[in-house]
Amino acid sequence: MQLLDKLLNEWARPWAVIWFSCGVIALSAGFWLSTDRGTFDLIMLMVAIIGLVCVLALAFRKNKAGNGLGMLANLGESMVQGRSGATGLMLAPLFYFLTHLYALFDWRRNQDANGDMQPRQAGLSVWLITGVFIAIGLAIFPWLNAQLQQYSFIGADTDTALSLLGLDISWYQINVLAFVLGVTAQTTMILRYSMSWLLWIIVNFVWLAVKNLANNNVIFAIQTMVYQVNALLALYGWWQAHRR
Repeated sequence: MQLLDKLLNEWARPWAVIWFSCGVIALSAGFWLSTDRGTFDLIMLMVAIIGLVCVLALAFRKNKAGNGLGMLANLGESMVQGRSGATGLMLAPLFYFLTHLYALFDWRRNQDANGDMQPRQAGLSVWLITGVFIAIGLAIFPWLNAQLQQYSFIGADTDTALSLLGLDISWYQINVLAFVLGVTAQTTMILRYSMSWLLWIIVNFVWLAVKNLANNNVIFAIQTMVYQVNALLALYGWWQAHRR
């Protein structure tokens, strides 16, 4: 724990530089090795790099840098998805944009003596509401997905990702799980609950263990691990902050 305390305090700046550099290297390698390096690919690389700064700032509870850059990254991703015709994929970044806009004002009203956002602890009721929210999301997403497919906003995908205990799990089901958990993690993070980073850790694990490693996608597996390290540090930092 002493190491984590140092990374959050006196070693914060060099740690941020090292973490950001690792993220940029992973993203750049993915851009160079697994894309056509076109204009949209380059824009998405820049958006992803902005996203790195955003999640790092959020981990350290910095309001303007975290939520301001988050809005910028979300707008960039939404524009790229829209220009490429992926209308359905515009929905998540637009939702995230609105949550960051809300947090920009809410976090400013809830700061500690250092000007950093003051997180709060989730009680039993919050955990129950979160669980219900996830259950409802998993229940209604198939209907929403069918509507998006009906109007040609997204394509159908029923390819099997893996078999577990005799059950075939499709990429679609994995994406649904990651999307619903991601929306829940984003919402609880914006509401300043430290448990949100536990949800982000689960989301990252889903992408790492199934989406990336199952496809032998080493570059994006490294990128996910970079985010996972940040989420672990953020969970500890937010938990410590609301205990003070």
